[in-house]
Amino acid sequence: MKLDEAWIRAHLPPECRQEPIDVFAGEYLDGLTVMHEGERGNPDAVVYAAKDEEDLRWWQLMQICRFIGEKDPPPRKTWRWYRDHAENGKWTYVEHRHYDYNAIEDARLYGFERYLRKLRFGFPRERWEEEVQRHVRLMNYWYATPHWDYDREKLCFVEISDSREHDDHAEIVEEPRPGSVIRVVDGS
Repeated sequence: MKLDEAWIRAHLPPECRQEPIDVFAGEYLDGLTVMHEGERGNPDAVVYAAKDEEDLRWWQLMQICRFIGEKDPPPRKTWRWYRDHAENGKWTYVEHRHYDYNAIEDARLYGFERYLRKLRFGFPRERWEEEVQRHVRLMNYWYATPHWDYDREKLCFVEISDSREHDDHAEIVEEPRPGSVIRVVDGS
């Protein structure tokens, strides 16, 4: 796929500029439309239809920011409850007495924060804010009332409520039930 490599590298954070940016395996351009090669005889599929060349460059930058930088994540924040194992089809939990987040661990959090921090460097403010709002909606998908917001100064997600995850179709709330906390850890 054709990349404006100089433009893309200029919009990446300095610590990521020398990394390989070819993350588009199996994709090609058909004019301004990004296509993915069909698999096993299936037709090629449209991945993204850009409005113009500038829109295409911003989209490419977004995709590259998902894959580059920080191979080893920094120390993770401490969650109040961690899923330990399942017994009779139900989770058992480990609880931390001292924690950063009161929610049950969400594996998307680190990746979303990392992605938004990289976009913040080179993205126009309005487009970056659209991505922030989209990711806040994604983080809040399983909550009846909004639980997460994004701190635009510290560039991280923050809890804004005590609501718990739920599945509104099955009316399941993921919260440790009595007797399911098997161990309490005092340190962080």
